[in-house]
Amino acid sequence: MACEAEVVIRVAVIAGVVVVALLVVAQLAVPPFVESRIEDRLTAGGGSAEASVEVLPAARLLIGDGDSIEVTGSGLDLEVNSEEGVFDRLDGFGRVDIDLTSFRAGPFEIESFTLSRDGSQTPYSLQSSSTTTGTELLQYGADELGVPGSSLIPLITGDEPDTNVEVPVELDMQFESDDGRILVTEGGGEIAGYPTGPLAELITSAIVVQL
Repeated sequence: MACEAEVVIRVAVIAGVVVVALLVVAQLAVPPFVESRIEDRLTAGGGSAEASVEVLPAARLLIGDGDSIEVTGSGLDLEVNSEEGVFDRLDGFGRVDIDLTSFRAGPFEIESFTLSRDGSQTPYSLQSSSTTTGTELLQYGADELGVPGSSLIPLITGDEPDTNVEVPVELDMQFESDDGRILVTEGGGEIAGYPTGPLAELITSAIVVQL
């Protein structure tokens, strides 16, 4: 009986050591792997990006949970789409800090984009400065994206027949994620009287969907 007990204890100890070793390996390997995947997705169309993910234990990443995510980059070329719930990718992180410069997202030429949050119970803060034109909106199929490009052209160009006139799009707002969608709680802005909520969601989703 004593020998059997010793064998059981020995097996339990070995199993415990193996589990601990696997957890250590996962902690060392999984976050860098996720960071690399984020960087690859963001730079698929060009540019440079650097991602940093902090999470303990690493297994939380399997359910989209983490302590913090930081992303910087420039020169990116991103698509935009009407995919819903993209903020589900970020809502599990307590601290969010995304800072991108000089890149393109669909019909928007973006000079700067900053998205941050400090704590899972606090709203997101978004500041972005970009430009677009009526022509770019139409060529990109803005109506399909939820932005009425054809009806917006006369508004953003005024009496000018040139639809290639650059129009600034300034975003400065705080918002909450409502089932992964933007719900503006403070601030905002507009382009030719059109609310920036949908525009903010288009631009932001182009980035967040890559994370």
